[in-house]
Amino acid sequence: MSHSLRRSLGVAILLVALALFLRLAWISAESVDGDELFSLRVASADVPQALNLIKQDLVHPPLYYLALKLTLPDSRPVSPTRIRFLSLAAGATCIVIVILAGYIATPLRSPAILAALLLALNKTHIFYSQQARSYALFCLLVGMLLVWSCLMERHGYKWMYWLTGTTVMVALFYTHYFGIFYSAAVVLPVVLTNNSKRLRMQAVASLALACALFLPWVYQILPVYQNKSGISSNLGWQGLPTLYDLKMTFADYLGIPDFTGATTLVLVAGTILIAIALLPAFRNEHQPLGSRTKFTLALMLVMPPVLAFILSRWPFNLPIFGERHVLPSILAALLLACYGLWRLSSLASKPSRVLAGGVTILFLLQVLPLWNDWPGPSRVPYAAIADTLGRTDRELPVYTTWPYGIGEPVAFYLQRSRPIDELPADPTTLPEKCIVLYRPAAPREDTAVHSLFHQFEITSQQYYSPHNSVWGTRLLVLHKRKAGGAL
Repeated sequence: MSHSLRRSLGVAILLVALALFLRLAWISAESVDGDELFSLRVASADVPQALNLIKQDLVHPPLYYLALKLTLPDSRPVSPTRIRFLSLAAGATCIVIVILAGYIATPLRSPAILAALLLALNKTHIFYSQQARSYALFCLLVGMLLVWSCLMERHGYKWMYWLTGTTVMVALFYTHYFGIFYSAAVVLPVVLTNNSKRLRMQAVASLALACALFLPWVYQILPVYQNKSGISSNLGWQGLPTLYDLKMTFADYLGIPDFTGATTLVLVAGTILIAIALLPAFRNEHQPLGSRTKFTLALMLVMPPVLAFILSRWPFNLPIFGERHVLPSILAALLLACYGLWRLSSLASKPSRVLAGGVTILFLLQVLPLWNDWPGPSRVPYAAIADTLGRTDRELPVYTTWPYGIGEPVAFYLQRSRPIDELPADPTTLPEKCIVLYRPAAPREDTAVHSLFHQFEITSQQYYSPHNSVWGTRLLVLHKRKAGGAL
């Protein structure tokens, strides 16, 4: 084993250990949410029923849910950490993938180690690595596609190489619909740069075959899409993005500290480093990064978020933009920024000082947001709500304004020992005393609960919230007012 490979393996082990520590140390405080319980419900169903649930949801293809089904034990109930095992494993493996991409593309070797460290520290990547949803796996598959792309010069003449690439693309498509953007980001540079005609044809054929193999699923969901008149009923809640949302998405790949103007500052600094990374080869530069790899990384970074943003605007108005849907672009952002820093330091009279200063700044950009929210929780502590309900009078009925997002998680932690019903529209149907769970920051829910105060008074209340977030849940114990009682 070569010295460089031993070093890369040693660094990978250390960084994976760091990534797992950050993702596991306080995971017990991170309650599962409604979307994670939907994943569990799908994975626990038999295959035909699971596929029907996925089709009706419209948001994601089936591969993640089927993979989750394979990782769950047969016995029930399943612990929250066990439900998240697949995402935790994918998130940690992503660190290795970044280092591997750098090991293959020699000019990226040292930058890739820094990029892997920054990924391990990234608050958003940690969040989705701790969540039983498809985004960590999606990020891993895009990383695998990037590694496959880096091997093209060495193995592009082998049919097995193209079969592997097609397989990864198919897995991407069946994990997330945005997989088409990332696959195109790999194939377009092959077609548009100075490659042989055979290589260009093989790349296009690989993508075309992957798309063809995805058509059976598209055929399955088209009737559902038409019956629902699109995806607004599934994703309309998140609204349409502004330019600030796009700006924040790009900046968050490098980390956004908590001070005024941080988003703009990070975006400007990151843009400068990435622009330096994409410049043509410097005079006397030792082992410059190939133009196709640069082009691939640039498209992986820019194309998915920008296309998702454009499709969310008029005349399309598709509510598909969200940072989670373009999470894999973080890989390209970190690799390019770190490579740009290395190139910038090579131009300085004192390279080591520039490099040390740049590494420190990039490190702090990831650590400060993480430290600000440490140790969390990042999610509403539904387990704490369930604990409170477990200590209150069991005869008191429990209602919620949001059965999917509040009722389901709390019922999960209560092990379904206590029913949680949707708050009725007619308050006169409520009993003398009851408990209500709602989100004060959600206008519709806040209005619905405040309408009860004409007939009910608050006996006690408690607020449960993620760290540094307004999106908490309030528990109210209500008692019906006596006739003629003051408000």
